[in-house]
Amino acid sequence: MKIKKIIQFLEGNIKMLGDEFDLIPQHQREQVMYRSEICKYECMQYGYCIECGCSLPGKLYVKESCNDGKKFPDLMNKSDWEEFKIKNNIIIK
Repeated sequence: MKIKKIIQFLEGNIKMLGDEFDLIPQHQREQVMYRSEICKYECMQYGYCIECGCSLPGKLYVKESCNDGKKFPDLMNKSDWEEFKIKNNIIIK
């Protein structure tokens, strides 16, 4: 389990760095913003995920959801994300 957390830490922080240089696709960027909004009153205030204990904001960039989809799903491809936004009335500005 520790290996998985290390890999997710690296994944999240590398993608977060990529985001700073506009290297991740817009649909992934939107999903990170969505996750941040969902978690703003809990995890974001603490600086770590209350489900898994991983540090934020890097954890927001990890493909796999740590909450089994209860709060938000795994990161999706562009078409699935667009469909998810429509079904759930999500508007990203």
